[in-house]
Amino acid sequence: MLMKTKNITNPQKTDLEWLNLLIECANEADNVARFYFQKKSLSVKEKTDKTPVTEADTEIEKIIRKHVANIPNLGIYGEEFEKCDIKTPLKLIVDPIDGTSNFIRGIPIVGTLLAIEKDNHIIAGVVSNGIQKERWHAAKNQGAFFNNNPISVSKIDSISESQAFYGSLYGQEARGKLPILLNLLSQTKRQRGIGDFLIHTWVANGYGEIGIDFNLQPWDIAPLGLLVTEAGGTISQVNGNPFNIYEGSILSSNGRFHDDIVTLLNSTS
Repeated sequence: MLMKTKNITNPQKTDLEWLNLLIECANEADNVARFYFQKKSLSVKEKTDKTPVTEADTEIEKIIRKHVANIPNLGIYGEEFEKCDIKTPLKLIVDPIDGTSNFIRGIPIVGTLLAIEKDNHIIAGVVSNGIQKERWHAAKNQGAFFNNNPISVSKIDSISESQAFYGSLYGQEARGKLPILLNLLSQTKRQRGIGDFLIHTWVANGYGEIGIDFNLQPWDIAPLGLLVTEAGGTISQVNGNPFNIYEGSILSSNGRFHDDIVTLLNSTS
């Protein structure tokens, strides 16, 4: 059962208390996302990095920031507004809408990504798609859940029988070295280019065995590593180094042949 944490201001919360706070934030974010989704008059602007931002993105982040404003010593590292120092020991990491381009086009593959980082470790994370009523959550050593049901990675034990998820191959959102990615995909049984958070939540769900993405910001991936590992999977950077949300790449798997994936990805670099 979820505990109410809105009025708790003690920064020494348990991991589950932090998770419940994230769920409260996700509930508010979902309401905003549903209000703006497929709205004909949706305001869209282009940021300096050429990526789009909508009024839904900014309103969601504002509401989340307001929700946690009274929690002492909690920094906020969000996509759309001023960020706390990266060295802040306790922070909330916010991506108000992951999949903004989908949101603009009326494609319901969108999600609010939230995570609590404490002393350089992610201890709680939530991914919430209010449009599809899909939500993933995890806290350290507490397992991973999809719509409040426990989830686990698949038991497929070879790349040749695996299903791989990736983002874009071409265009502005294509990231990483295409030959490397194609080399890996060519070894798998099935491939699906779904992009964004869904790549890795689907690995956690056991829908596929491999998820890969490159050139990302911390808010793009902050809760994803915890979700995958709590579901029994393995996470790293694409080059095989330990996963770090500030290093910009993510390779998730069911853990049965993670080292083999890393070898394939780096053998042609």
